[in-house]
Amino acid sequence: MIPIIRSSSSLAKVLVLPFVVLIIALSLLIGFLSYFAGRQAVISVAEQMLNQTADRVALTVQRHIDGASEVLESAFPHDLPAAMDLNTDLDAIRSRFWSATSMHPDLSNYVFYGNRHGDFVGLFRHGRDDGELRVKLATHNYRSAYRIESIRGPLGMAKNDEADFDPRVRPWYIAGVSVDHEAWSDIYINYWDKDLVATRSRRVYATNGEFDGVVAVDVSLKALNDFVGGLHVTPRGIAFIMEANGNLIASSDGSSTHVDQAGQLGRLRAADSDNPIVRSTYARLQKQLAEEEVMGGTRRTFTFRGPEDEMVYAAYSWVRDSAGLSWITVVAVPRGDFLDTLDRNVRWTVVIVVVTVVLALLLGLSVVRWVVRDVRRLSRAAAQIGRGHMNVGLKIERRDEIGQLARSFMQMQSELNTDKLTGVTSRAALLRYLDAAVNKRGRRSDELFSQFTVMFIDLNRFKAINDTLGHEYGDLTLIEVGQRLRSIVREDDVVARFGGDEFVLVFWGIATREFADKVRKKIDEVLAPPLQCLQEVDGAQAMTVGASLGVAFYPRDGKDVETLIKLADQGMYEDKAAGRTGERR
Repeated sequence: MIPIIRSSSSLAKVLVLPFVVLIIALSLLIGFLSYFAGRQAVISVAEQMLNQTADRVALTVQRHIDGASEVLESAFPHDLPAAMDLNTDLDAIRSRFWSATSMHPDLSNYVFYGNRHGDFVGLFRHGRDDGELRVKLATHNYRSAYRIESIRGPLGMAKNDEADFDPRVRPWYIAGVSVDHEAWSDIYINYWDKDLVATRSRRVYATNGEFDGVVAVDVSLKALNDFVGGLHVTPRGIAFIMEANGNLIASSDGSSTHVDQAGQLGRLRAADSDNPIVRSTYARLQKQLAEEEVMGGTRRTFTFRGPEDEMVYAAYSWVRDSAGLSWITVVAVPRGDFLDTLDRNVRWTVVIVVVTVVLALLLGLSVVRWVVRDVRRLSRAAAQIGRGHMNVGLKIERRDEIGQLARSFMQMQSELNTDKLTGVTSRAALLRYLDAAVNKRGRRSDELFSQFTVMFIDLNRFKAINDTLGHEYGDLTLIEVGQRLRSIVREDDVVARFGGDEFVLVFWGIATREFADKVRKKIDEVLAPPLQCLQEVDGAQAMTVGASLGVAFYPRDGKDVETLIKLADQGMYEDKAAGRTGERR
């Protein structure tokens, strides 16, 4: 082309040379804009992913620790007074402790009780049919252990632990005595299996209302370590759980304890971790928490310069309860894990455009426009997700890196929104939709969100199906129930699985008792036919599930998500109680 320009007229030079310069400049500019738009899209998606991952870890932790209170209540109900003589009540205590340790055997397999006289009884479950009853009377300085194989099985030969033991000086006893509600002890390393353990305890009172002792349950944190260790955040990303004082509870790199110079196993602080991202994230998180304490609600995502001066994106979430627990879940990912591929591809794109612009101006321009169009669509979709709109349609049929990013984007969106078993809306997505509704976010907020109905559903007879036929048919039952419920709602309404055999329906734009009664009848009708998934199972062709329902109306019954879910849940329990007394089948 250059020889042609030299031999041509000045007009041709004026027309061609500026055009070539303009195309080169535009190509570079478009490359820069493409990079910037793609970078913004990836960062927005990354922050959303980090928030969701931190919340997911926090929710898992919450479920993990919530079971401890149930175990305590089963082991020693609040309204049950302590016996005057531990020996006379030993069989009853043993039965309750066996039942309590059967509730969450992987998490809470050790329940124990000590009284103000120095008596102690505990039940440790080694397995489903293997336990150990540990007893210590105030008249003895040692504990005796008896192997048992069932809730009322005979006691094995006693094994005496010669070490002095007084329950009244143990941390769990002191923690339980110090407050008039349930309390957590400090996390410590279990002597036997070297795992981290937290103990939840509370007071027990005598018949006359005076303090008599403390009941407690050990909660193994090994399951949390396994869960966090199984998270695949990014190649260099890290997820960890820590106490507010900086002591690590679990980390995806597997380090939460360390051995000191004396060979003693101890707790590992985030500030002393071998992982530089953990150390730098903790240092920055301290400043973030200080700002949160001073300024109130701040963003749960933050960025900072990490190891080797690389930008790190991080998010955190609190886990707190009424018993004084205060933990933090943290996820941190270096910038390169998100943007290296995009950086490399954009650089190559610019180089190729500059080299080939003379030979293929039109083709290069069309390709750049094609790239910019899809990146901008991806950026707009990411921005919508960042504002809480999770049902974002994005159809990009490409096989390059942007197409891969788009598919990953849509896959992540689907995983965030959909319950993996039933295919209906997930619990996390439901809570986001309700939060957007009550906070009036969305283009149709005046039309749909001014009022709506929340219906909480718990399946009846599902446990019988699950226990009798097994979890496989229980899962098929949940899938079929989800499909039936979806058949009775409108397109914009929500069918969500809240957990276990619980579902939540949301009907936008209407909140009347008459409408709720009609929906209740529809639900009864749609669940009445025998389950199709059980038609091939002998003796189960006629099996059905029913439903107990609770309803809450926005804004009449509540103006926040927590209140609406709580009221609907309470209504469901009242409906289930009415069913037990014959008022509802």
